[in-house]
Amino acid sequence: MGMLKNIFSVSLLTLLSRISGLLRDIFIFATFGTSELNSAFLFAFNIPNLFRRLLGEGALTSALIPVFADEYHHKGKKAAFELLDRVTSRLMLVLWIIVGVGITFCVLGIKSQLLSPRWVRCFALSAVLLPYMFFICLGALFAAVLNVFEKFSLHASNGIWLNLSMIIFLALGYFFPERWRIDCLCTGVLIGGVIQMVSLWRGLIPMGWKFHFNLTSDTRIGEVQRLFFPGVAGAAALQINAAFSRALAYFVDSSAVAVLYLANRLVELPLGLFVTAITVVLFPRLSRLDAQEEKSLLREEFAQGIALIFTTIFPAMVGMLCLDRTIVGLLFHWGNFTERDLSLVLPVLRICLLALPCYALSAYLVRGYHCKKNTIKPMFIATIHIAVNVILTLGLMFYFKSLGIALANLLAIAFQTFLLYRNLGQTYQEFRVKIWTTYLRNILLASCSMGIVVFALDRGLGLYLSGKMHDIWSVLLNIPLGIGLYFGLLHILKTKEMRKKWEDFTKKINLGK
Repeated sequence: MGMLKNIFSVSLLTLLSRISGLLRDIFIFATFGTSELNSAFLFAFNIPNLFRRLLGEGALTSALIPVFADEYHHKGKKAAFELLDRVTSRLMLVLWIIVGVGITFCVLGIKSQLLSPRWVRCFALSAVLLPYMFFICLGALFAAVLNVFEKFSLHASNGIWLNLSMIIFLALGYFFPERWRIDCLCTGVLIGGVIQMVSLWRGLIPMGWKFHFNLTSDTRIGEVQRLFFPGVAGAAALQINAAFSRALAYFVDSSAVAVLYLANRLVELPLGLFVTAITVVLFPRLSRLDAQEEKSLLREEFAQGIALIFTTIFPAMVGMLCLDRTIVGLLFHWGNFTERDLSLVLPVLRICLLALPCYALSAYLVRGYHCKKNTIKPMFIATIHIAVNVILTLGLMFYFKSLGIALANLLAIAFQTFLLYRNLGQTYQEFRVKIWTTYLRNILLASCSMGIVVFALDRGLGLYLSGKMHDIWSVLLNIPLGIGLYFGLLHILKTKEMRKKWEDFTKKINLGK
């Protein structure tokens, strides 16, 4: 299966996963609105997800994949799976300790009687949801190994199990007293986490892996650890940064966490649909090409990844900016989610959408460092990023509240992206790629033209339809129209030189796969 086909497959499965995630969030916000209880749940739910990005999808997989690919290429599958045994055993031990200490800390905090009722509720929900961390971190590790073997479907669709579990258990909560609904939702999270981990574990069995608990060391596990600790410091900086923003938002007002969460969830839709798919497919390929010292093809595939990101992210950003009220109204304006909640979310969402290209490009650039087994430089840049974000957040939040936090995140991620791009090209010749000026200009022109048409049609429908009928028809008409118009304009604007580059590149990767 070629690279482009893999990206399309992952994007399609990710789309289904994101749709189920949106249904989950619609149900949650329709049940709890942007209430203090919902903010407490989302704060607690984000703690395991923080460690997933830190220990599962983040530093650990970035350290493991290049070493695992190198071990598999030079010594075979058996040696590679022995390395996986050692990494999995250590991760299990670390997770057991973190979960145990975290639950103890939460219980002691609640019993101390020093916390306000808002924080008592948050600590109580955190104690319940912390075991979810164990399941999703292991699942993320297994998914990374499956990606090395180009088995992307299990990982891309895995989020559906969590989303369905949360929806089903929250629905069951309507058969019980209202105060039990949050407990049902937490139960759905834990059950969904177990299903996620087990399904990915089972996916490795046909590949020949049988887990053996193994804490012994060798040179390869030492190499993983050498890459992991700088990487975890950099990832920790970014995750602490995110947690810091949420904690400050929780102090700003009772709705700020829910507002920021909802805005970020909508931004994650195009990120997950396009950027994650591109990164998931390309990172193992880049690592394998680096191990094989195929520098020319490595440069071309890396450059093509940047081109694909720009091609997909800019129209997604413009389209969502033009239809922001319609999309949020259609998806979330139900039940306890009021017009006031809508007015709080929209300004924050617009700022988050402007940061979308920076989030996309920075995530991909970091993988460039990681495939070269360099985790120190991204750590250093991440540290600068968190310092900039903290300063800007403290300066803006008291006056602009949640809007100020979103603006600080935008400025900080833009600065980080600039540092990552400049330093990567200076450090590694194979990653010294120029942004194609003509191609980028055409993308922006096609995106803005599409945005004007979509915005005009949305407002035109508002003259004849209102409420949910307007939202439904606007989305049904504008999304396919916008996609068709954008790619049609891009095809017209694209120069013969760019078409030739694309065709030559596609032939080369298909011949060299």
